[in-house]
Amino acid sequence: MPHLLIVDDEPSTSWALAEGLSDDGFTIDTFRSGEDAWEWLRVGQSDLVIADLRLPGMSGLELARKLRRGPRSQPVIIVTAYGTPEMLVQLRRAGVCECFAKPFPIDVLRRSVRRALDAVAERKRRPRAA
Repeated sequence: MPHLLIVDDEPSTSWALAEGLSDDGFTIDTFRSGEDAWEWLRVGQSDLVIADLRLPGMSGLELARKLRRGPRSQPVIIVTAYGTPEMLVQLRRAGVCECFAKPFPIDVLRRSVRRALDAVAERKRRPRAA
């Protein structure tokens, strides 16, 4: 069962995202800050992170950058009400696989989560070059 982290400082948003994804059989943990999620990820493992762009302290972009450099890089999806074309470029450079402008239909996020998890599973199945 895939494990997701949802990082959003608004409890109602975290709840809505977790509720919208819960029927897909995921294990979901929620955090209100990038720092809390990062601390959890230092000892725990997740298959995918969904984070708000604007968080108190460590932003979703900073979290994505840290995850990309880490030993267990996992896909990151950013949700934001404050996206700009310049920010999208920064998010892509940080390795973010998708970015959604709030509000968005939960079905669009569900499909994106599935695609990201399928891509990770496919990479794991491929034999490594010697």
